[in-house]
Order: sequence, then structure tokens, then C-alpha cells
Amino acid sequence: MSTNDFESLVQKGFSFLVSDYHFRCVEVTNHVVRFESDKVFVAVRYDAYRSYELDVEIGELNVLYGGQERPFNMGEILRLEGVAEKERYTFFQASTPSVLANCVAKLSSLLSTYAVELLQHNEFVFKRLSGLRERECDQYELKSKLAHIRREVQIAWKNKDYAKVVTLYKPVESSISDAEKKKLAFAEKQVK
Repeated sequence: MSTNDFESLVQKGFSFLVSDYHFRCVEVTNHVVRFESDKVFVAVRYDAYRSYELDVEIGELNVLYGGQERPFNMGEILRLEGVAEKERYTFFQASTPSVLANCVAKLSSLLSTYAVELLQHNEFVFKRLSGLRERECDQYELKSKLAHIRREVQIAWKNKDYAKVVTLYKPVESSISDAEKKKLAFAEKQVK
């Protein structure tokens, strides 16, 4: 499959950015086609050499985080709009020209349907998207922390080290299950 297929498919499939939103194509390589308006960028990325993954990113120009642009992907946009499940969104992979054409068409359709306010640079929607990312990162961090705590509690419980069970569970008490709260209450009684 030629990388020219990717470039031409994207320029054709995302031409609505130019005609409807006054974007201009500013970069075309074998792995990215980038469009920009005065305030927003859209980048269609394709890893044609390893994973064959394809995605669309959108972000605000001149809004940097840690000195770098902060693009949001299609999955984040669909989760913000509450339609990721309805759209059966998953990552896109394309290793043949026909699959690539279908993926580009689907991504173009999703962007034109669910990212209108972002394409028009609605700063409030960008802030909501940023908030979604932060919440998802916090949830992931909490989930990882709880997994670690649960492993430690299991060991402490087995060793009847109830003081350690209390020490581990108490800071995350609002996030543990009812069964774990009962275990905490039992451990607190044993420590007293």
C-alpha cells in the first residue's frame, strides 16, 4: 500500500475542513496530514509501517502545555459527547487500501458530526474536553493506586497486621467497596 493513498484519501475525506471551516492544509507527509485554521489544528495520523493505527487529533493552536501542543483524540471527543458506545468506537487499524479508505471515511464522518464546536473553536468545549482528560487520568491513577493497596492489604490481612490494613485503607476509604469497608471496620476494632 502506498503512503500516497493515505495522503490523498485524507485530503479528499477531510476537504470539508477547508470548504466549511476555512482550514488550510499545512503539512502532508506519509504519516500525518495536518490542517489549521487561525485557532485550531486537526492532524490525521497513520502508522503505516508498524501498527497500522489511524487516528484524528484536534487541538488549539498556541495553547501549549509543558511547551507542547495538547491534542485530543477522537475517542476523547466521543466520550465527551457521550456517544463512544453508540458509535462502537475503538481504535482504527488499516493494513490494506480498502480498509484505509473506510477508516478515513469513518473518522471524517465522526469529526464532522461530533467536533463541530471544536472546529469552530468553542473554548468552553475545549475546556470541557480538558476536564474530561483530567478526570480520566485521575480515575486511572486511583484505580492503579487501589490495585496496589489491595495487594498490600491482602498480605497484611493474611499476617493479621490490622494496623497496616487501617493505614492502607483509611486514606482511600471513600473509594473502596462495602466489603472492604467492613474489613476496615473490623481491622479498626482489632487495633483498639
